[in-house]
Amino acid sequence: MESHSNSFETFFEDYSEFIKESDCDEESLSTLDQYLLLPGQAIYVVDWKEIKISYQRGIDRLLGYNTEEFNHGLLSRYYHPDDIERYIYLVKISNEWARKLKPKPFTIETSLDYRIRKKDGSYIKVLRQSTVFENCKDRSIKSAFSVLTDISRIKPNTSVNLSVICSENGSVLLEDKELPQFTKREKEILIKVKEGCNSKAIAQALSISHHTVDTHRRRMLSKTTCKNVVELVQYATGLGLI
Repeated sequence: MESHSNSFETFFEDYSEFIKESDCDEESLSTLDQYLLLPGQAIYVVDWKEIKISYQRGIDRLLGYNTEEFNHGLLSRYYHPDDIERYIYLVKISNEWARKLKPKPFTIETSLDYRIRKKDGSYIKVLRQSTVFENCKDRSIKSAFSVLTDISRIKPNTSVNLSVICSENGSVLLEDKELPQFTKREKEILIKVKEGCNSKAIAQALSISHHTVDTHRRRMLSKTTCKNVVELVQYATGLGLI
């Protein structure tokens, strides 16, 4: 779990470094004091430029963490161990998508449901609805506003799901079912390719045939828009899949 957490934090640290010299807008956080919260909800704002939680309310009631405990480091560690791989995959791919799109504040809504650990060690299923809160002058995303809602009673399953919609007309912009999924064997092959192994060496290392390796490689390319295995490795690495 530690390697997943480190990789996840590095993903945001690299982005923070990318925008750190950018001139960014600053919205008044006090306006969020008027945001109405239901008993099973909490809100917070993550400042990606500073990599910190710049605002939070209701977290102590929902999850039990105080202001000092609920920080960006905790956000990289408090999800359920069984959800880690898919959660990180979906968060990375949705963030990469949004960074390229550079939406204005409150124009898109990203919904992600998953399990998180409360301070007492128990887990609850939450729906996190997030949107851009502040932009930089070049429209890069500076901060994001999120609402956490406990949905344990209405959606107790263990799936991790993502959707992104347009706030203006409700149209679906991105859904997890459209994203490529790699099998365990495919990931093993990708790791070997990343290490510089050819199909023959991979076949020997994994005790499978050369033709099987090539078949897996073709299938992975067909799942993405990548033109070759070099692009495929870069793609999978960027999403934290390998």
